[in-house]
Amino acid sequence: MKKFWCLFLIAILLLGCVAESDAPIGIVSPAPETPEVAEATADTETETPEPTPEATAVQTEAPTPEPTRSPEERLYAYIEGLSTEEKIGQLCMFGFSGTKEIGADFKKILQEYRIGSVMLYGQNIVRTNSDGGFLQCSRLTDSINGANKSAIPLLIGLDVEGGRVTRFHWKTTLKSAQTLGSKNSDSLAFEQFRYIAEGLTNAGINVNLAPCLDVAKEPGKTFLGNRIISSDEEIVSDIGLACVEGLHDGGCLSIVKHFPGHGATDADSHQITPVVQKSFASLQSYELIPFSHVLGEADGVLVAHISYPKIDDAHIASQSEIFITEILRGELGFSGIVMSDDFRMDGLRKQTSLQKGAVRFILAGGDLILCGANHSYQREILKGLYAAVEDGTISEARLNESVYRILSAKMRVTGWDPFENEE
Repeated sequence: MKKFWCLFLIAILLLGCVAESDAPIGIVSPAPETPEVAEATADTETETPEPTPEATAVQTEAPTPEPTRSPEERLYAYIEGLSTEEKIGQLCMFGFSGTKEIGADFKKILQEYRIGSVMLYGQNIVRTNSDGGFLQCSRLTDSINGANKSAIPLLIGLDVEGGRVTRFHWKTTLKSAQTLGSKNSDSLAFEQFRYIAEGLTNAGINVNLAPCLDVAKEPGKTFLGNRIISSDEEIVSDIGLACVEGLHDGGCLSIVKHFPGHGATDADSHQITPVVQKSFASLQSYELIPFSHVLGEADGVLVAHISYPKIDDAHIASQSEIFITEILRGELGFSGIVMSDDFRMDGLRKQTSLQKGAVRFILAGGDLILCGANHSYQREILKGLYAAVEDGTISEARLNESVYRILSAKMRVTGWDPFENEE
């Protein structure tokens, strides 16, 4: 009996152990997941974490940098930002009377119309002063620059050739073009024109309308006379180039003249319109040779008020697209400033009005209109240009072309930098 109860108690104990386990004896069940763990597991499997700002910045591609603009593109962009008035003003090189300071009338024109260049003449220089007129001229150019309200500096010009066209009284005598030609010395011509440029720049002048590249079989029978270097086109070419290089070395721009040549006539374009009965082939073989040789170095070319009816029977050279665009720019490849001879001259005024002449010069391919100390003439020129731009005869693009050439020259000779404030 006692043995029975012992077996009964052992059986009850074994049944209690089985009840405490959901699994059969000998099998280990995994721990049940809590609700929090199960939920977190589900989120991990189905959702992508939100990116952090730092991760977003790393994954975003950097913008493509803008290509670097060339100096030409930058200058054109600057010109696009100029007003039409400023652009028209850059096309004008005007003169005035006076030796001490800029007069009230011209000051008004300079400022009102944003005139970009000023021309001095012999009447503006007091060469009888003890220093030959240089200090007086320096004070005059200071007055001119002081009146300029534009951020763009002025070109201030004069014509000093040597011989009878010297304007100042120079300590060293300036040989005439003819004398330089007869000596046929490049170094002599170079040194003389470097000396000229140094004197001009010290007096505030940065453009010299020289040398003459006209060539003539008999220079003495032309109105230019000893202003012509030689009857030999090769000598004119070599000496002319040396003159230009000397001006550059002394810090001055060079405007060569009188394209396409005054050597085949004795007529003076100050008084009448010279007429030359020459063909283009004839010009190519003689008159144009010095220009062709020198144009690669010259900053500008002055175009004469002269008629060549066998080449252009409708317009004088300074009004001719054939001469300026087709021959000078096209045939000879010139890309610098094309300047007119003085608009006060009868060679022009007997052919056209000042208003029409100014517009025609620009349409023909010219850039810079020269007019000396006649303010009524200057206003007529401006009136013509303003009207032509307003009605579209002269396009904004055409204006920009000329302004580009003029401002490029100003950058070379004045040290002006229109980009200095760019970031």
